[in-house]
Amino acid sequence: MNTLDERLANRLHDIVDDEPGSVPPVGALLERGRRARRRRTTALAGATCALVALGVATAATVATTPAPRRPGVTAQASPPASPAIRLVSAATASENISYRMRLSNSGPEGLTYEGAFDPRTATGYVRVAQDDSVMTELLINGTRYEGAERPRGKLPADKDGPGETYGRYGQYPGRYDRLSLYGDGNTVLGAAAPDPAALFTALKGANATISENPDGTLHFGYTTSDKVGSTTTSGDVTLDGDGRIAKVALTGTWQTTAKGRLDTGTFSSTLELFDYGVTVTVKRPTDVVKVKQ
Repeated sequence: MNTLDERLANRLHDIVDDEPGSVPPVGALLERGRRARRRRTTALAGATCALVALGVATAATVATTPAPRRPGVTAQASPPASPAIRLVSAATASENISYRMRLSNSGPEGLTYEGAFDPRTATGYVRVAQDDSVMTELLINGTRYEGAERPRGKLPADKDGPGETYGRYGQYPGRYDRLSLYGDGNTVLGAAAPDPAALFTALKGANATISENPDGTLHFGYTTSDKVGSTTTSGDVTLDGDGRIAKVALTGTWQTTAKGRLDTGTFSSTLELFDYGVTVTVKRPTDVVKVKQ
């Protein structure tokens, strides 16, 4: 069993508790993954069998009595994988491979993050444009740099003056294996943006229910609450042609009494993942100041 097979098998066993009365079809799913690797071998074996069959047919011309017929056997099709198993398979397929990403948040102050990352080399970048700067995080072989670049448009009047130095980056001590600029890694999208394979783990941690939409996309929903309020979230996951996670569209409602009154609101975010396998190269900035922590 190779590394990918092992990761898939382990995750399938992780979700067996969420599938009452069933055992994850590890063998069937792993067999699907091995089929592509066996195509060339199968083609060669098929050609060999054809030659053997030709030889047998020639030698069998002296036979006069046909062999007795045996009852036909009908092959049983494997049952379709459950939505949870489909999602864990997609998460496994999206692991340890480079990609580009775009994370868009709704609302008048919603921000859009764009970047790329290669988990194998811990190298990547993410940028978010604001009115007075483009906040940028760079990760180069595990070393993190954060800084700001000049925005493309004209600076707002209230921010057109002395401020931070564009192009200057802080270098943080330690080693990092993922980007962090887009925020809270404890949220579902916060976990999946720097690591698509973490989507299933994040949903499982939120006790999400996972189902399948009529169009074949996957659907999830969960609710979180604390002493002053609650949040109800639902989302849809689209897979690409290779079975990897391509898009996570998330919407939700929240309510809180933190200010002594009932406040409510809605939110939505969309994470897009594409260009899997892209080459990610990041150049070290020239103006660097080491950050002490």
